[in-house]
Amino acid sequence: MRRVGLVSVLLCGLASPAWADAPIDKEEGEESAEDMRFRALASLGDRERAAGHPRAAARAYMEALDVRHDPLVGGRLGVLLVKLGRPEFAPEYLLDAIHLATTSAEERGEFFKAHEAARAQGAWIELMVSHVGAEVTMDGAPKDTGGHTASWFFVRAGEHEVRAKLDGYEEVAVKFTAPKGGNLPVRITFKPLPAPPPAVSAVYEPEKEPPKSVAPAVVVGEPKLSKQEDPYAYDDKPATNRGDGEKKGVRGSIGAGPVVVFGVASWSPAVGLSVGASLRPSEYVSLGIEGRAAWLTSGIEGRQINAMTAGGLASACGHWRWLFGCALGHLGVINVAFSDGSYTGKSFVNVKPGAGARVGAKVHVTSSFSLLGAADILGLTSGIKVVAGQTVLADQSPLMFGTQFMGAWEF
Repeated sequence: MRRVGLVSVLLCGLASPAWADAPIDKEEGEESAEDMRFRALASLGDRERAAGHPRAAARAYMEALDVRHDPLVGGRLGVLLVKLGRPEFAPEYLLDAIHLATTSAEERGEFFKAHEAARAQGAWIELMVSHVGAEVTMDGAPKDTGGHTASWFFVRAGEHEVRAKLDGYEEVAVKFTAPKGGNLPVRITFKPLPAPPPAVSAVYEPEKEPPKSVAPAVVVGEPKLSKQEDPYAYDDKPATNRGDGEKKGVRGSIGAGPVVVFGVASWSPAVGLSVGASLRPSEYVSLGIEGRAAWLTSGIEGRQINAMTAGGLASACGHWRWLFGCALGHLGVINVAFSDGSYTGKSFVNVKPGAGARVGAKVHVTSSFSLLGAADILGLTSGIKVVAGQTVLADQSPLMFGTQFMGAWEF
């Protein structure tokens, strides 16, 4: 990408170039007028440069490059621009010359030194635009990107602003600080313009007269429409489903599941079965009864002494969404049985009424089937003491803890 237009503005006060003869490789008549003009301007630039007139030489080189691109002429122009104090316009010409010009190693070294001197005064900018075809300006001057989404520019170190426009998108302005001797990516991202408000139709509509009141017609013996035929009909019966998997109204349920009880003459777990039924008169309250039995999985203190509990519970529960809490009443027995193999076989039955509380959660699998898990604590009227001979094997406090998991069918 060439800076010919920008550099020519800087040197616009100079005199017009003179024509000079230049060596021609081709035979007379074979070289075009354009080639002859290029050679004449390039030769003029070489003579002015040798005579110590850098501005005149730069002007001649620029006009030659307007005729035709040539990396050698561009390299010589780049060297002059660095000497004239305009290094920001030189690196592109010099890079071209370093890679493409056919010249001596000494002159190529001059191109490289001039490029490094210019690079120390600015930075290469990698301009990336999100959309093709944008109009770009750098510090107010048009920047020729060819409408591409990626291009490189060299700028002098310091503060700069790049702006980009594209039809249908908001104008974007990005300010950046170019470092000396570095590279800097600058990204332009377009955002679509907001959609215009819908056009209002300019159609004249005459005012309509208000409808006249008409006495309602009464039809004697009009048949009652069915629920499907009458869109305004409604059922006098309460709704049977709230739409959340749980039916509304008075409901009953029965269920069963495993239970684990702690405190049956020992803190070892007693495992058994629980069966219950409940009545739910409203969405927030239910009443229930339950029977359960559980047996110790091991002997008391490792002895051949077994224990179990059996009884019934009455519950009054409050419900909130899938959580519930209950007050419990308990009436049951705790049975302790000594094995015939180690003791004089004997069984003791202790009636233990009590009260407690329960918390749990309930999940509706279908509208008629649910799963629930709960944990409860019961306080009994007295504890249990187990004595073998003169040895107290267990002195259990009057507490029982239980956990259960049940599946319930609701109707």
